[in-house]
Amino acid sequence: MGKAENSKIIKRVIKLNFPLNWKLKLDFAVLPDRPTPSIIKGKKWIRGLRLNEEIVPIIVEVHGSIDRPILVITMPSIPSEKQKTIENFVFDYHGLKDVRELYDFMEEDDVLRRIKKKLYGFGGAGLMSASVFEGIVKAIIQQQISLRAAESITANLVERYGGKTKIVGEFAYDFPDAETLADLKLNELRNCGLSWKKAEYIRELSREVVGGFDPENLREKDYEEIVETLTSFKGIGRWSAELVMVASIGMNIIPADDLGVRRAISHFYFDDKPQTPSTIKRFAEERFGKFLRDCLVYLLMAYRMGLEL
Repeated sequence: MGKAENSKIIKRVIKLNFPLNWKLKLDFAVLPDRPTPSIIKGKKWIRGLRLNEEIVPIIVEVHGSIDRPILVITMPSIPSEKQKTIENFVFDYHGLKDVRELYDFMEEDDVLRRIKKKLYGFGGAGLMSASVFEGIVKAIIQQQISLRAAESITANLVERYGGKTKIVGEFAYDFPDAETLADLKLNELRNCGLSWKKAEYIRELSREVVGGFDPENLREKDYEEIVETLTSFKGIGRWSAELVMVASIGMNIIPADDLGVRRAISHFYFDDKPQTPSTIKRFAEERFGKFLRDCLVYLLMAYRMGLEL
C-alpha cells in the first residue's frame, strides 16, 4: 500500500473513434460511492487491478464531447506491456467499442430504437469483474437478494479484505484474492453481511482455487462445460453460472432466470405481463441474435432508469 503514491504517474490519452457518453457509463453503477471494488468520484472511475501479485491503481476519465471522446487512463509508470494490459482491461470492462453495427441493428426494432436515442453513447456491454474468480464470488453474493444489497455486501468484503493502494491522493481497491478469503473464519464473512450458507460457499470455492482450480480456464470452455464445472461447486446453480458467463466472461447468452432480465423484457415487449424464463430466453435469442448481450444491457439500463418510451 502506498507504493504507487510515490511513483511516477503517467496518463494514456486515447482519442476514440466512436460515440461515448461517460456519464451514462458511470450511472450504471448501483453503489458508486463505495468500492465494489471500483469506486466513482465525480467523473473519475477508480479501482486497483492485480498484475503479477502487484495491485496497480487506475483512474479512468473521459473528456471531450460524446461524439469526440478522449479517454484518459491515469496509472503508475509501469512497463509498456502492462500499460497495454490495463488499456485492454478498461476497454473490455466498460464495453468501449465501435457500436455502429449494433446501432444499425437497434434501428430495426421499435423499442431498441427509442432506447438507443435516449441512451446514445452508452456503447457496448461491459463486465462486472476483473477476473472470473471475482465474478463467481459476486454471483454467489447476488443470489436471491437485490443488486443494491449485493453491492453493499461486496463493498464490505472489499473494504475489509481487498487490496488497497493509492494514486494521486485517491485510494484504489482490488477484490480480495482467493488466498485471503480461504483463510477467513465464517464469522468474518458473516460480518460482511453474508448468510451462513453463502459464507460457506465462498470460502469453499476460495479453498478450491488455492488448491489448484483456476477459474480463468473457464474462458476457453463452451456453455455446457462451464455449467458443468461451476455447478459442481456447492451453492452454484445454473443461474449463477450463466451470470458468470455473460457478466464476467462476456459470452453472448441470456441468464433468463434473472429477475431483472425477465422484468425488463416483459416490461418493454410484453406490456409488463411477466413471462416465464423459457419464453424470455426463446424471445431474446430469436429477437437479438448476436447482439443479445448488448441489447440486454440497454434494456436493463432503460428499465432501471424508468425511461418512458
